[in-house]
Amino acid sequence: MTFFLVILALEFPAIMALLDCYHRRPAEFAGGAEDRRSWLRWLWVAVGTCWLLVGNAIVLGYYWGVVKRNTPLGRA
Repeated sequence: MTFFLVILALEFPAIMALLDCYHRRPAEFAGGAEDRRSWLRWLWVAVGTCWLLVGNAIVLGYYWGVVKRNTPLGRA
């Protein structure tokens, strides 16, 4: 049971990032719709590899490349 909870805790950020990416407009990405499509693919990879901790690096890249870019502090 504890192992299942650890796996679920590792998957949670990747799933949230995937949902965030899915609901963002293409205009919020640097490369438009193509960039959004590529991030969706990478985040699916992240969901599958989070238990190896590789997916968490992809999620961090999504945060710095997309999420932070669209905040008021990221635009300054």
